[in-house]
Amino acid sequence: MIEIKTTVISMSVHRADKNPIFGEGVTHVSLQDDAGGPFIELRQCDDQSEMGMIKLDMEELDAALVAARLLMAGWPGEVD
Repeated sequence: MIEIKTTVISMSVHRADKNPIFGEGVTHVSLQDDAGGPFIELRQCDDQSEMGMIKLDMEELDAALVAARLLMAGWPGEVD
């Protein structure tokens, strides 16, 4: 029997009253791997952000850091 595993590779950081998928201030924190090892990618999907620019207030930055650490801890082979 083949072992099946689930790994969380993306989280959304957003205000409680906002849609977690799209909107102003919604930040997606994701694990990526380009064969050189895992790294964190931050994306915002709103019409206000300039291409390539991420805008986070202090609370959002703290939440994104927590999300990134959780994702990295769940990456196969990673140790805390």
